[in-house]
Amino acid sequence: MTNGLNKDKPRWYVMRAYKNESAAEERLSHKTYGLKHFIPKQKVLRTINGEKVLCMVPVIHSLVFVYASQRQIVDFKHNYYYNLQFVTWKAEEGLVYLTVPEKEMKNFIEVCHQTEQEVHFYKIDEINKGKNKIDIAKGKRVRVHGGPFDQVEGYFIRIGRKRGKQLVVIIPDLLAVSAEVAPEYIQVID
Repeated sequence: MTNGLNKDKPRWYVMRAYKNESAAEERLSHKTYGLKHFIPKQKVLRTINGEKVLCMVPVIHSLVFVYASQRQIVDFKHNYYYNLQFVTWKAEEGLVYLTVPEKEMKNFIEVCHQTEQEVHFYKIDEINKGKNKIDIAKGKRVRVHGGPFDQVEGYFIRIGRKRGKQLVVIIPDLLAVSAEVAPEYIQVID
């Protein structure tokens, strides 16, 4: 999180594209005025015109991560797409913009882009202790060496009824993603 003191430093900002993340994605992808961004998506089976079709849909409706400075984003909003909003919290020091550290975002994107392994997404309230929840305290902080998740850091734990242990990458206060990783690729770092 950041309170935006340095408005010229690029960061991964958590944003909402109210009512239409596909329009936001189209504008953000524009080669002339677009910004680096990421929308976590998952495959779902939909029925379209009576046929079952696999579609990629956003994991959380309207969620968009944008990598740019606060000034660049404000300029983009004013000139190209006003429906993009910063996710903020009120704190003692004022309004706080929700951001994700670059390293954590890189790890998260690497797992999300994995096509060889099945990827699962979890809301942050599913990452707490309790019945049917992921207990991160039981996991070990690890770095993967080799394979499709080379250099990704996260937690290595058993999740619910899944057969093997999973690599879990968390975006604090927001979301987590997991995928199975072979134990021979794991190095404990904590």
